[in-house]
Amino acid sequence: MSRSISRRAFLGRTPDTQPPPSDGARVATLSGGCLAAAGTTCMACADPCEPRALRLRPLPGGRALPLIDAVLCTGCGDCLAVCPVGALSLEPASQETLACA
Repeated sequence: MSRSISRRAFLGRTPDTQPPPSDGARVATLSGGCLAAAGTTCMACADPCEPRALRLRPLPGGRALPLIDAVLCTGCGDCLAVCPVGALSLEPASQETLACA
């Protein structure tokens, strides 16, 4: 005997309930060892970032400071491999960041 079940009953949640955030969500973060933050032009990290989560903010004197948009960051880690000083790392995304995504 076949029994039909609704999608809502199968998934166990109402349509307006959001699923819990993934524990594995990570975003790139920049440490104090960044060459650009120390005044040396680098910009290696911005090129491999496909979603353009890592952008460069122009500063006086022709320098640029990397800024990471945590909402756009997919946590792929492509920016980590190209940083010559290892100033980037992947950290767990905050609840605020996950709520904005």
